[in-house]
Amino acid sequence: MRKKATSTVALEAYKMDVVEFDLSHLPEREEKLSLALGNFDGCHKGHQKLFIETALGSSGTSAALLFDEPFGRGPFLSSIEDKKRYCLSSRLERLYILKNARDVYSFSPEEFIEKVLLPLGTSRVVIGSDFRFGSGASGGVEELKRHFDVDVVPLLCEGENKVASTAIRSYLSEGDLQKANAMLGRPYEVMGIVAEGLHNGGKIGYKTCNIHLDFPYVLPLSGVYAGMIYLYGKAYRAMINVGTNPTVGVLSHPLIEVHVLDFDEDCYGARAYVRFLSFVRKEIRFESLDALRQQLKKDEREIRDILA
Repeated sequence: MRKKATSTVALEAYKMDVVEFDLSHLPEREEKLSLALGNFDGCHKGHQKLFIETALGSSGTSAALLFDEPFGRGPFLSSIEDKKRYCLSSRLERLYILKNARDVYSFSPEEFIEKVLLPLGTSRVVIGSDFRFGSGASGGVEELKRHFDVDVVPLLCEGENKVASTAIRSYLSEGDLQKANAMLGRPYEVMGIVAEGLHNGGKIGYKTCNIHLDFPYVLPLSGVYAGMIYLYGKAYRAMINVGTNPTVGVLSHPLIEVHVLDFDEDCYGARAYVRFLSFVRKEIRFESLDALRQQLKKDEREIRDILA
């Protein structure tokens, strides 16, 4: 007899269930399960197309399989919590989240099929044309076809370029938000906790929220951005800096600092979602704090115009 899944959360507003499980606590078998497979880093427009195809072609329950830990060393576009949020706008009925996912990354293709996909009741899988699975990426369409109906969804293109997580990461590293966000189908976003910093911004009239990231997100090119920050369920316009603060003392690693426009409250410990909308300029070193202050005033005027 199978044990119940470790947790099931009903998201009634979206008519979606989130089922978390591990291989020692499998969920109840579902008949005629249509399952979208992939890494889904970023849940970009290509992934969304995959979800829609899974839902539209389903004769039973439509779902996607997510992993609680990302594959590889990173950095990544989205955490498991981000993926759950992004999937809510899809037409899927259920999300399966496999816990302790690193335990299965060494599975052969047949082991993955026999220990994960078949016990769920999978009868149909939907994959992108570049999908590979199993240890060493040794499995593909042919291995899946031995057990399931397989729908292969062609890769989506944005202009002349294929929509892909690797391309989005590259565009972000170059500061090309326009192309990155076009492939994502929404502005790039990271989530973190507001932490106390060195208070250097406040000394020159630009108090900032330092965003502590507990997930290895891809950081955009070091520089200044126009964007939004979501605090306590409310949206605020924001001037965002990504970088190492070369004018006031170089940090050992890049930091996200957000000056929230028309906001002067302490929010340490708050969960913050930072959304990048437009690249303004690269990070540079100024000869003095006054020169930095004058540039920030120019940046603020430009960002207010962008966000007006």
